Formats: sequence, C-alpha cells, structure tokens
Amino acid sequence: MLLQIKELAEKTGLSTDSIRFYEKKNLIQPTLRADNNYRYYDARTLEKVMFIKHCRALDISIQEIQTLHALLEHPEQNCHQVNDIIDQHLIEVKAKIKTLQSFEKQLKTLRQSCQNESSIANCQIIKTLQTVD
Repeated sequence: MLLQIKELAEKTGLSTDSIRFYEKKNLIQPTLRADNNYRYYDARTLEKVMFIKHCRALDISIQEIQTLHALLEHPEQNCHQVNDIIDQHLIEVKAKIKTLQSFEKQLKTLRQSCQNESSIANCQIIKTLQTVD
C-alpha cells in the first residue's frame, strides 16, 4: 500500500503542509518519489505520522519527537530516556498550568471590577488595562 501525500494527509487528519514540514525535519521520508515527482508513503510512514500527531497533541516539541524517533530505532534499549523526556515535559506542563491559573485569576479580578453595563469611557476593565505600573 502506497499513499500519495494527499491520501496520507486525509488518513492522518493533517495538512499536506504539516507532512512536508515533518519531512523537512527528517521525521519522515517518502518511501518512493515517482518520475512525476509525486511523493508516495508506505504503512510504516503512516504509523510514524500518527505517532508524531499524537505527540504534538500532547504539546511534545519537535526536538523531543526527534529524540523519541531516534530512540525508536533501537527498540532493545531501556526506556529510561523516554521516561526522562516525559518527566521533563510534565514539569513544563505544570509550569504552564500555573501560569494559566495566574492568568485566570487576573482575568476574574478584571471582570469583577466591572459589574454593570457602562460606557467604554467608564469601563473599569479598560481603565485598569490602561494603568501604567
């Protein structure tokens, strides 16, 4: 089974631009490039693209994916490096959550400052946002 880039995009739910991007990052390569310069991909490449898609859905960086991809080439290895990557990613996610919670608190405070319908000229939210610290 060989898929053209458009078919690979349809099967994975990604854009052809994303697939080309992953190709440029050497995460995938076409199995065959025909005389007409069309790219064709096999089932193994489809698996790799789905792996990348799942990683990106978890906000795993391209660099981390490249590392994981390299580790996949040596399946007999211990998976401690994979655990280290995920542990570091968890630390980063927790930091992002903390930042987002701070944003939420600030936005709630802003929203509470303007409880009534008033004109923009009297809007406490706008006045607070315009304040110089």
